[in-house]
Amino acid sequence: MSDFKSPGCATFFSYLWLWVLVLVAIAVFAADTFTAVKLLGFNEWSSQVKPSIPFAVSKWIFAVCIILSFAILIFEWLRAVRIIGRGSVADDYLDPLAFKLQSMRWGTGFRRFVVFAELTKSKKKVTWISIFVYFQRQGKFVLHSR
Repeated sequence: MSDFKSPGCATFFSYLWLWVLVLVAIAVFAADTFTAVKLLGFNEWSSQVKPSIPFAVSKWIFAVCIILSFAILIFEWLRAVRIIGRGSVADDYLDPLAFKLQSMRWGTGFRRFVVFAELTKSKKKVTWISIFVYFQRQGKFVLHSR
């Protein structure tokens, strides 16, 4: 990792943007948690706009969607931790959550981000097609490997 250097400030601003997006995602999940607690725990609607579906039905639709989003998040975290455990830079680069987690590691995160930025510089169609095919095959392998 020490062989890769950040040539300018664009990489640093991209790294800051990654942190901003992660903080926004955390805020969205916090808002979803607040909404689910308010709907299920206090039986209240937190918006001025009233749903056209009766409240008893619409609160469960919203709550189930929020719960499913958390279930998907847990699944993605388990997959990302398993991918990080493999120790493959290519696998870390191709999985969005593993990419973010590796880029945010304490001490080595920015250096890892610079390595990933160097991998992203290639704009050839053949490279992107091969990455897409690799990612699709990895997804099918991960799903059927159990």
